[in-house]
Amino acid sequence: MLKKWLYSIDDILAVIAISTVSILTIVNVFCRFILNSPIAWVEEVTLGCFVWLVFIGISSAMKRDGHIGVDYFMLKLPKNLRNILNVVGAAVIYFVLIYIFIYLGWDLATNASGKLTPVLGINYLYIDIAVPLGGFLTTIHFTIKLIRSFRKNGDGKENM
Repeated sequence: MLKKWLYSIDDILAVIAISTVSILTIVNVFCRFILNSPIAWVEEVTLGCFVWLVFIGISSAMKRDGHIGVDYFMLKLPKNLRNILNVVGAAVIYFVLIYIFIYLGWDLATNASGKLTPVLGINYLYIDIAVPLGGFLTTIHFTIKLIRSFRKNGDGKENM
């Protein structure tokens, strides 16, 4: 049960974020243009939720192999060269996820902990922590995907 919940945490967070962004945006458009009185704090909340949606959504897309890839040229290459390029590509992805998302994202979040949003006074740490968290979750899903790809042989069937 806990494993299933942890596996779905990125989906849950992304759905909450996109629902919040959508609902608050619709409500604020109504208030701004129909009632002529916009809600001041909505922009801050939707911006924070959008940051969470993007960086946690990366993890959800990685889990489903939903990132765009063009494998036409890769399939034309000899298998040995293709394997080498796959290893290089995985190393680049790990660099981006671990160094840029997790390490620099953590640095961003901790440096932002002294700043507050202007209207609600929300600590930016709660917004920016989505960057390293999304990087961490994406790294887990990418590692699972990579291990599964090594278990498969050339025709896509599982090795014993």
